[in-house]
Amino acid sequence: MPASDGPDVPVPESLPAPIAELPPAPVAIPLSTWRPACGVAVTGLSHSRKGLPCQDAVAWRSEGRPILALSDGAGSAAVSERGATALVSGVSRFLVSLEDVLSPWLDDPAEQAPEQTMRWVRRLLVHARGILDDLARSERRDVRDLRATLLVAVVGSVRTFWWQVGDGAIAVRYGDALHALGDASKAKGEFANQTCFVDAANLSEVQFGLLPTAKVSGIALMSDGGAERLVASNGSRVAARIGEWFDAAASERLTPDKIVLAFHDPAMWERTSLDDRSIVLAARTGSENFRVAGYDKAPLEIDTRGHEQQIATDHSF
Repeated sequence: MPASDGPDVPVPESLPAPIAELPPAPVAIPLSTWRPACGVAVTGLSHSRKGLPCQDAVAWRSEGRPILALSDGAGSAAVSERGATALVSGVSRFLVSLEDVLSPWLDDPAEQAPEQTMRWVRRLLVHARGILDDLARSERRDVRDLRATLLVAVVGSVRTFWWQVGDGAIAVRYGDALHALGDASKAKGEFANQTCFVDAANLSEVQFGLLPTAKVSGIALMSDGGAERLVASNGSRVAARIGEWFDAAASERLTPDKIVLAFHDPAMWERTSLDDRSIVLAARTGSENFRVAGYDKAPLEIDTRGHEQQIATDHSF
């Protein structure tokens, strides 16, 4: 699998605007304050009724640096569950293997974060596409049989990086409120019921951003099925249940079983697509004091959009 920047990813005529710099003298939060991550992928009722496998996959690393990955296989692809599983495991290993590169970028206040970020945006896309290409060749399949979305989050002591191709949702507790990152409309393809997938994506279809870790006390990645009752379709609200799960994760009380039980609550299936649902999340201790000196007026997102989302107060939609 390729582990370096390659020439095979189409480059748009103009890349996204440079990422704004973080506030001066960022506050470093020890990575040891982050508790073990938790995640699960649950087969949706629509797949269960048809005897189909769960096409979502999650992976995480809690030792040292928190790394989260989630993928949702395309419903129209023959064996997209294999592509999703390969993506989350392969990308997670790739990130772990490059810890010596991640550390200066995400942990060093003096590092030129915008320059490094653009390298990582491209690097992840090249590697993710390479994972699917390799798997397609080994199984003698068209890569479109394996197509899937991909969401990634990597936590540093100074900066937290998020990256997304396709639909799904990334939610954070930033300061004392819950927010959804990214632009839900950008995750769609040419038509309303489509999304973009890793195998065919170019850099203009990658959403990404940096957040000051001092203001982030929890981060969660969700497939579109997992987000249906937890994040508003336009990203304007995040359900309070996510905050409760962050609290439980921070005190190491959250287990996959508890998430599964919540996902199987009949109310969670009402007015939904009955799709597979998955989530992987991490939270840190000491997050009860969210107002960190020097960050009280920091923007919600340090990324290419830079605008703040609204706050939710309900448990589900």
